[in-house]
Amino acid sequence: MKSIYKLGVAALVFAMGLGVSAQELPKFGIEAGINLSNSSWDVDPLDKKARVGFQIGITADYAITDALHLQSGLAFTTKGAKVEGSSMIGGSRVNGEITVNQSYLQLPLYAAYKVEVMPGTKIVFNAGPYFAQGIGGKSKISGTLPILDEIATGDGNVDTYGTDGFLKRFDFGLGAGVGAEFGNIVATIRYELGLVNLSQYNNFSYKNRNAALTLGYRF
Repeated sequence: MKSIYKLGVAALVFAMGLGVSAQELPKFGIEAGINLSNSSWDVDPLDKKARVGFQIGITADYAITDALHLQSGLAFTTKGAKVEGSSMIGGSRVNGEITVNQSYLQLPLYAAYKVEVMPGTKIVFNAGPYFAQGIGGKSKISGTLPILDEIATGDGNVDTYGTDGFLKRFDFGLGAGVGAEFGNIVATIRYELGLVNLSQYNNFSYKNRNAALTLGYRF
């Protein structure tokens, strides 16, 4: 939590400095939407499916010029992945399902470019890094599945993070999106590419992948 707090303070101070230099006050808002997330986890020959999640949070928009803006905020967002299927691995039959649930506090720091297409309506392109801290999540394992280097049978919930979990908490990545502003209403489609290998183990890699559709209101 300390890392995300420090990053948040640094980002907001930097953004507010830009806002002051542009003689513009930041505009705050609220935003909520749905996530469709997955991971880079290689689970061949099993099937990997996307997980539906959600996000909700506050936003901040700082005008550097009429067209160039800096966007930040803080959101609670849920991500994850789902693995299921039946196959033969190493002479053993595996059949089951793993559902990974991840909850984050996430802070983006995006540069945005706005194009006015008609009075009161703008198209917005944004991109930049995001920082996230895992704050919770339970992952469900059922059936006979390859767990690390072994074929294991299980049925129950395990912690996603922590000493008993299998993923690291801190994530960092890049996001890019396109949206539209209709007065105070903002709609955005965004994709996030996680750059951190979150796996606590050396024999598999797990990086977040997420697409989001959000609707917001700016005060």
